[in-house]
Amino acid sequence: MHGEMQPPGGSPPVAVEATLVRAIRWTDAFWIASGVPALLVFSIGFIALRVGPVSALVWILSVLIGLGLAFTYAELAGMFPEKSGGPPVFGAQAWKRYFPAIAPLNIWAYWFGWSAVQATGVLLMGQYIQRRWAPGQTWSLDWSPTADMGIHLNFAYVVGAAILVGLFWLNRFGIRESAWTQRVLAVASLVPLALLFVVPIFQGKVDLSLLDPFGVPGHVWWSWATFKLVCAGLFMAGWSAYGFETAVAYTAEFRNPQRDAPRAIFAAGGLCLFFYGLGPFILYAVVGGEQIREDPATALVPLSADVFGPAGGLLIGLLLVALLLSVNTAVLGCARTLYQASKDGWTFHFLHGVSRRGVPAQAMAFAVGFNLILMLLGNVNSIIAAAAIGYMTFHTLNPVTGYLLRKDAPGAERPYRAPVAMIRLGVALASVNLVLVFVGAPSWGWSSVALGWLIVLAGIPIYSYRQWQDGRLPGRRTAEVDPLGADGRWAQFEPMIVYVVVVGGVLTLAVWKDWAWAYIAGLILAAGWALGFLVSRNRRARWLRW
Repeated sequence: MHGEMQPPGGSPPVAVEATLVRAIRWTDAFWIASGVPALLVFSIGFIALRVGPVSALVWILSVLIGLGLAFTYAELAGMFPEKSGGPPVFGAQAWKRYFPAIAPLNIWAYWFGWSAVQATGVLLMGQYIQRRWAPGQTWSLDWSPTADMGIHLNFAYVVGAAILVGLFWLNRFGIRESAWTQRVLAVASLVPLALLFVVPIFQGKVDLSLLDPFGVPGHVWWSWATFKLVCAGLFMAGWSAYGFETAVAYTAEFRNPQRDAPRAIFAAGGLCLFFYGLGPFILYAVVGGEQIREDPATALVPLSADVFGPAGGLLIGLLLVALLLSVNTAVLGCARTLYQASKDGWTFHFLHGVSRRGVPAQAMAFAVGFNLILMLLGNVNSIIAAAAIGYMTFHTLNPVTGYLLRKDAPGAERPYRAPVAMIRLGVALASVNLVLVFVGAPSWGWSSVALGWLIVLAGIPIYSYRQWQDGRLPGRRTAEVDPLGADGRWAQFEPMIVYVVVVGGVLTLAVWKDWAWAYIAGLILAAGWALGFLVSRNRRARWLRW
C-alpha cells in the first residue's frame, strides 16, 4: 500500500511506500519462533509408525543437523540486515550470480515448505477437536481420483478454515502485537507440552522394554531397507526440526539486526533441542508402538491420558494451543518471505504490498488462500510429505550460499562470522539433505513426491512471468542490494547443475528398483557434490574451476 506525503510550500504530494517497521528485539523473534517445537506434534506419530523406536534417534540427529546449518544462516542474516523473509532471501544474493533461476526455486521451495504448516496445523486441530469433542461429526464430501490423493470437505476442514481465517485477521494489527500473541500462546502451550515429556520420568512410567528390539520393525540394521526407512524418517523430521531458522525471517524488523539475528536463531535452536531430543523418546517409552499405530495423527492423545489421566482432556486443549502457535509462526514467517521475494523481483509483483501498520497483508492473504485450497487434500501426512520436498530442497541449496559468499565477497561486512569449519560443515550437511530428498521422500508416497516437485518447480515459471511483467514496465525497479561479486558465471556452474540431476536420478532408481549398486553409486556421487565445493585451490572451489 502507498501513502502520500504533502511537502511544505504546496508542492505536489510525494508517494511514500510503506515498509516493514523495525520494532522487535531478538527475544520477540525467539517467541515468534517458539512455535517450532510444537511442530513435533505434526509428524511424531507418523515417523514412529515408520521407523519404530529408532524414531527417538532420528529426531535427535535431525535437530543436530538443523543446529549445524544455523551457523551459516546466522551469518547470512547479519550480511543483509535490510531484508526480511529468512535464509532463502539472503541466499538468493549468492545464487543470482551463477544461475538466477535457482534463487526463485530456492525461495519458493522454502515458502511452500513453511506455508503448508498452516494447512496441516489447522487440519490437525480440526481432527483433534472432532475426536475429543465432536465424534459424531463424520460427514464428508469426497472425490478421490487415486487411492491416496483426492479432495475432501469435512468437519475438520471447516473448523480448520475458520481458525486460519481468524489468524489472518489477528495478524493484520502489526508485528509487535503478533509477537505478544506468540508469547502468550507459547507460555500457555509449551509449558504443558514440556510437562507431558518430563512428568513421566518422575512417575516412573518410562519403560525401556518398549524400545526393545531397538531397530526398524521388520528389518535388520545393516540392510538397504533400513537405510531407506531411516532416510524417510530424517526427511520428514527435518521438516519440523530444522524450522527454528525462521527466527531470522524478521531481520528487517529487528531494532539491531546484526546483533539480534544470531541470538534469535541460536536461542530458538536450544529450545528445539530440548523438545525434539526428549519428546519422541518419551512417547515411545511410555505409550509403545501398538497404541501409536491406532492413530498416528493424534499420537499424543494416549500419552496425555496415560500421564495425566482424567486431566488429559485439558491437556489436549493445551496441545491445540500449541498447534495454533505453530500455525501462527508459519503465517507470520511465510508472509515476510513472499513480501521480500516480491520486492526483490523473484515472484509475483502484487505480493510486496504493505499495510499502514507495516504488515505484508497481501502476501499473508495469498498464503492463506493457497492453504485453504491445499487443505482440501485432507490427508495431513501427504501434505507434510509434499511440503518436505520443498523444505529439504531449500536446505540442500541454501547452505552452499554461505560458502559461495565467503569466496565471492570475502571482505563483506559480517557482524556475526561463523567458524570456517561450520561453513564447510553446512556444505557437507547440504549433501546429506540431497540424499534425504531422493531416498527418504518416496517412502511417503510417490503421489506426494510428484505434488511436492510440481509446486516447488512452479517457482521458475513464476519468476519468468515476473521477468516478463517487469520488462513491459521499464520504470519498475526491484530492491536489490549492491553486488557482492562478479555476475554472469553460469557457465562455471553448469556442470554442478547437471551433476545434481544425475545424483537425483541414480538415487531415485535405487529406491524404485531397490538396487544396491545404485544406492552405493548415489551416495558416492552425493559426497562428490560436497567435495566439489570443499576441495579448493587458490580460494576457488572445484566447481568453479571445471
